[in-house]
Amino acid sequence: MAQSRREFLLHSGCGALSASALLSGLGRFALIDALAQSKTPADYKALVCVFLFGGNDANNVVIPDTNYAAYEAYRNLVTGDPHFAQFAVPHDALAQIAPPSTPGVTFGLHPKLSETNGSGNPTLHSLFNSGRAAIVCNTGPLIKPLTRDEYRANMFRPYQLFSHSDQQNLWQTAYATRPKQTGWGGSTSDRLGSGGTFPAISSIAGVTVFSTGQNTRPLVLAPAPTPLNGTLKLFKPGDDQAILDALMADGQATMPELIKGASQITQNALDASRALSVNPTLGTTFPNTGLGNQLLQAAKLISLNQQLGVNRQIFFTSMGGFDTHTGQGGYNTNNGQAGLLLQLSQAIGAFYNAMVELGLSDRVTLFTSSDFSRTLTPGGGNTGTDHAWGSHQFVVGDAVLGGDFYGQYPSLIVGDDQDTDNGTGARGRWIPTTSVDQYAATLADWYGLRPEDRPIVFQNLINFTPSILGFMGGSGAAPRGTNLSASRRG
Repeated sequence: MAQSRREFLLHSGCGALSASALLSGLGRFALIDALAQSKTPADYKALVCVFLFGGNDANNVVIPDTNYAAYEAYRNLVTGDPHFAQFAVPHDALAQIAPPSTPGVTFGLHPKLSETNGSGNPTLHSLFNSGRAAIVCNTGPLIKPLTRDEYRANMFRPYQLFSHSDQQNLWQTAYATRPKQTGWGGSTSDRLGSGGTFPAISSIAGVTVFSTGQNTRPLVLAPAPTPLNGTLKLFKPGDDQAILDALMADGQATMPELIKGASQITQNALDASRALSVNPTLGTTFPNTGLGNQLLQAAKLISLNQQLGVNRQIFFTSMGGFDTHTGQGGYNTNNGQAGLLLQLSQAIGAFYNAMVELGLSDRVTLFTSSDFSRTLTPGGGNTGTDHAWGSHQFVVGDAVLGGDFYGQYPSLIVGDDQDTDNGTGARGRWIPTTSVDQYAATLADWYGLRPEDRPIVFQNLINFTPSILGFMGGSGAAPRGTNLSASRRG
């Protein structure tokens, strides 16, 4: 039986409205975010988050070279269990780095971060040594600067420390007081939009709190080799024009405002879907790994920024498996943490090369996050290296003031004033000396977040000085190598 135009609008048009609104990421009727988008700067920039789920053991990522003996003594402290015979990466295997902010003191990266795969892409080690990557040291969720005495008196402790799910939320929201339903990526996008009607945020690792704002909803895509529009099935073939014809039948002059809005959102969604029907190819070879395929998909979407009419994009990608406990040994194999670090380095190296290929390596900044680090010393039984706190993170791109450390590298002395515990139970859980707020706000500042919007996105940032670190430069940024612990507590 033939449908009336009213029925067609109810059953097709309204369904198109909801699907299109989700796709466009414009929130309720596209009004609030559309206003924010109109203020977006004209230059293109993108942020790419690589989240390492499970708690990456940062003690085996950035390793002291000059003071290697202290690291080895704690890392290989064992209880007679053969599983723990080798937690330390051997001294002669370290991939050497010499940060200018630590004169006379050298370090090394895990050797898997320097291992190439014959593709011609750089590694995290070579990116650091060429000044394209920085390391932000001992970073983690904080409500305010925290001493060990305050921690042990249960003062100002972040919510549910050492819990995987809770710390993942705190990292993705940059809010350590309690869980939030909106992430700092989504909240930043609320303030800036994308510069067009296409979504500002895309997740290639499912729906996450990082990507969700008050008005921003992420476009969720499958990793490569799925085509970019492979998960966007908005209409049956031929429906799109029929829906628009029905919406436009009364003419723009007399059409109710809600129907006009539905028509425009539908048109925007159709335009976006058609743009994504193009499956761009890149000359850069990406590794055929989980993260490699996610970053390849992100690179393809970035390559379409002009066709999509956007000048701001945020991406969420991830790797799992970092809940290693006893899996940090075997540095020269592709198992455990070593294999994960190899995949991480090679995928990021390919992504960086793709940005060079696109001429956008100074416009796209990639950064890592993780639940937490792991204890410096292993425990007995099956505990291995347990859940810890402060960790080291990489920031990659030509806009990064790379080749150096930012923040304060921990002393690696178990039981000292940077450890949460003392006595025989101390195992090296470093209290962060740089907050997630500072780390994330520095990235958002480079992305274009205005100073007056910082307290909206980062509600505890007011507790930390400086607010903006130096790894992206800019006015008001702390210089590289600043001892942030001293500057905040002095």
